[in-house]
Amino acid sequence: MANYCFIVPILPGGIELMRKWNKENIVNNKEHDEVFKTAGISREEAWIQHLPQGDFAVASYETNNPEQSLKVLATSSEPWAVKFREHLKKAHGFDIAQSAVQPNELIINWK
Repeated sequence: MANYCFIVPILPGGIELMRKWNKENIVNNKEHDEVFKTAGISREEAWIQHLPQGDFAVASYETNNPEQSLKVLATSSEPWAVKFREHLKKAHGFDIAQSAVQPNELIINWK
């Protein structure tokens, strides 16, 4: 199982949208759970990182196949997935369905 992490910028007002989204659409939400299980994601974590360049969301997904997981999130016709994509646009200005999401490049693997 891989721990796949990525960042996206947070637009003005996006932190409040993220907090509301989490309460209303992730916590104890069976639709969220089903979409993420279908995507092969067994764990999700997100942080808000405040930097001089602005605020960023740092997301972490546990998955065996990050490319496939992101593809499912980008293309699923499940109502929750469609709503998730709209949230990404509003809070982050990120259109996962239109972006050519490429896997991160591993440059250090120290153990």
